[in-house]
Amino acid sequence: MKIEGLHEKEIFDRKFPFRMIINQNLNFNYPPHWHNAIELIYVLKNAFVVMVNSKRYELKEKDILYIPGGNIHEFCSETPTGMRVFINFELSSLNSYADMDRIYTQLRDVRLITEEDEKIHPYIETELQKILEESKTGGFADELYYTARMIDILVLLCRSTPSRINIDNPKAGNGKNMGLEKISKSLEFIEKNYMEDIHLKDISRAAGFSEYYFSRLFKEITEKNFHQYLNEFRIKKAEVLLTDSNYTVSEAAYAVGFSSISTFERLFHQIKGCSPQKFRKFRV
Repeated sequence: MKIEGLHEKEIFDRKFPFRMIINQNLNFNYPPHWHNAIELIYVLKNAFVVMVNSKRYELKEKDILYIPGGNIHEFCSETPTGMRVFINFELSSLNSYADMDRIYTQLRDVRLITEEDEKIHPYIETELQKILEESKTGGFADELYYTARMIDILVLLCRSTPSRINIDNPKAGNGKNMGLEKISKSLEFIEKNYMEDIHLKDISRAAGFSEYYFSRLFKEITEKNFHQYLNEFRIKKAEVLLTDSNYTVSEAAYAVGFSSISTFERLFHQIKGCSPQKFRKFRV
C-alpha cells in the first residue's frame, strides 16, 4: 500500500477486496489518510483513539468503529500496548447486487458500536470473532467465507440504521470520493513544489478546479485553507533542516519556500510555539 497526498492506495494484496490486520505495535500511530474501502476497527485489548474528519473517537475494549469509505481518519494510540483488528472491505465489489445505491446511503455515517448497543454489538462481534478464527485456521473457500461474514455485518449495520427515506443524492459518496481524489492531486503537487513560489491559482489549476470552488473543497476536506496547509507543510520540512547543523536558519527558510525570513520566523513561532533558533537549540 502507499499514500499519495492523503489517499491510501493499493491496500489489498490480491484482487480479493478484503484485508485484515491484527495490530499490537507499541505506541501505534498512523497519519491522516482515506481510502475507498470501508473500515471496521475492533479493539481487543486496551483503549485506542481514532480521529475521523477531525472528530475524536475514544474506543474501549470490545468497541467497534465503522468508517465508511472516503472519510479522512488517523490513529492516535495513547496507551503503550494494545491489540486492535483493522478490517477493510471494498463495497463496490457488491455492485452487482440490487439496490446498492440505497445500501450506500444507509452506510454513509461513521458509527461507534459499544457493548451498550445490545441490539447489534453482540451480533457484529460474533461475525468478527468468526473472521478472526478463520484467519487462524484458513482453508478452502476462505475468500468466500470472509465475503459472507462481511455481508452479514453490512446487513446488520443497514438494518440497525433508521431508514433514510429522503435520499438527497444516492451517489453523494461517489462525488465526495471524486473531490478527495482531486484534493489528493493538489496535496501531491504541494509535496513536489512546496519549495517553489506557488499560489492558489497554481494549486487549483493542478486540481482542475476554479480558485473559488477549490478553496471551498480544500477547506471542507482538510479543514484548513490552502495557505494554512502550505505554511504548516513548509514548517514541518523546515524542522528537519533545522536539526542539520549544515543549514543556517535563513537557508532552511529559503529551502522550504519562504522568501522572507521575518515571515518564516513569525509563522514558525505561531505554529511551533517557539522561535526556530530555540527549536534548533534543543534539537541539534
